[in-house]
Order: sequence, then C-alpha cells, then structure tokens
Amino acid sequence: MSGGRSLREWINQLEKGEDYSAFRPSAAQENEMERPAMHAFLVTPDPVLVTTFTDACQELGIEVQASAERDRFAEELHRAKYEAVLIDFDFMHDPVAMLNDMRQSLSNRNAVVFGVTDANHRQQALAAGVKVLFERPFDGKEIRRVLHGSYDLMVRERRRYFRCAAKLPALVIRIRSGEDFRCTTMNVSSAGVALNGVHLEPGEEIQVILFLRESEAMVLGIGTVIWDDKHGKTGISLKCASQRHQIELDSWLDAHFDLSASG
Repeated sequence: MSGGRSLREWINQLEKGEDYSAFRPSAAQENEMERPAMHAFLVTPDPVLVTTFTDACQELGIEVQASAERDRFAEELHRAKYEAVLIDFDFMHDPVAMLNDMRQSLSNRNAVVFGVTDANHRQQALAAGVKVLFERPFDGKEIRRVLHGSYDLMVRERRRYFRCAAKLPALVIRIRSGEDFRCTTMNVSSAGVALNGVHLEPGEEIQVILFLRESEAMVLGIGTVIWDDKHGKTGISLKCASQRHQIELDSWLDAHFDLSASG
C-alpha cells in the first residue's frame, strides 16, 4: 500500500512505463485462466432420460446436474446458474409452478427450458410456455438433434452472465483517503469484479485499475463495494470510466468467452 498519489498520477506513471512490470500478469497467472462450462439441470426421476440427455450434453461440453426431488429445484435456482433446465411434466408435482419459480429467478429466468411429457400432458406443457418439448416415448437421436440446435441459445445466455475466473493485477484507490492497494482479481465480468488481497467497507466507492493479460491495456473504472468477507476478499460493482474502457473490457471478456466455449 502507498498513499498520496491520485488516480491521474498513477495513470501517468503507468503510461510512461514506470513500475509497470510489477502489474503485468505473470506467466503463472496467465496459465490459471479457468474455462467455465455451461450447465444444465434436469428434474426427473427417469434414469433413462437422465442418461440420454446427459450423454448428449457431454458431447457439447455441458455439465449436468440431475435430481428427482421437487423441493431441490428451488434450492438450485438460488444456488447456481444454469443455461438450460429440463422439467419432466409426467412425474414432477406441479411443473407449471416450477416454471414460474424459474421465471422469477434473477439468474435463471432466461435459461432454455426443455419439457418432457407424454400425450396426456402435452397441452399443459405448451400452455405453460415450454418451447422445446420431447414426447414419450422419446428418441435419443431426436434429443441430441434438438439439443445441438438449441446450443446457440444456451451460449447466448452464458455470455450474458459470463464471469471470467482470472488472476489479474489490479490497483484499488480509496476515494476518500487516497490510499491505494495492489491486489489481484478472482473473477471479472462486464459490470463487476471480485478481488483478493484487500479489505474494504461495503458501500464504499473506490477507483479501480485492471491490467488485462495478453496486452498492456488498462481498464479504469469506479467501483462500489458490494460485499467483503473480512478476510481479504471483496466483491465490486464496476462502472468503466469511459466507453473506450468498457469496449476494452468487453472485448477481452468476449475473447475469453469464445475460448471457454470452444474448449
């Protein structure tokens, strides 16, 4: 930590190349980029359906969680982000209410919904707004074909919430005191960042400089502390200082999203 330098003084120093090497990501940091997979959640007691759908998902690199328990559905909506959800209308109690729960979930309301039903529940599923419907007896080849056809929709949903797990150098400057801290990111999104190595107060406004890997680009922004675990980890809501910085950040995220999707 050092004090007394304004954000502009830091930027001037870094743009001149002074002490910049200390902020550049190391080779080890560059190799620690994680490739987050897409996820699907299956709610059905049918083991054949679980196996068939899981096999098709694995061909696309999609990780699957499955449960036969109705009560676990709401828990999963709060616990995790899913790009696709499959609901078995034949065996699950009140599947329409399950869909309503999903649509009220901030992180999962736009997930691609797959329904499975026999002829007796087909109209119920369609009336509930299910756009992708498999009818029993289902065909494994048809499930594979439809899932591949829905992949782009799932990728689009993944991109909207994409957080890149990356250890990037960062500089945090407290607006009130001018204190500055060097730390590293844990993950980065278009509108937020989680930091490691700094303790801040929730609600506090800060200035942030991110040093992107694979380039000498700096992203400047104003952050608001959303949470702090009191052990050196902090979540920041980030607003880039200009459109240029936002474009720089989004371009970097797009490149790593494409890498994660193709990996």
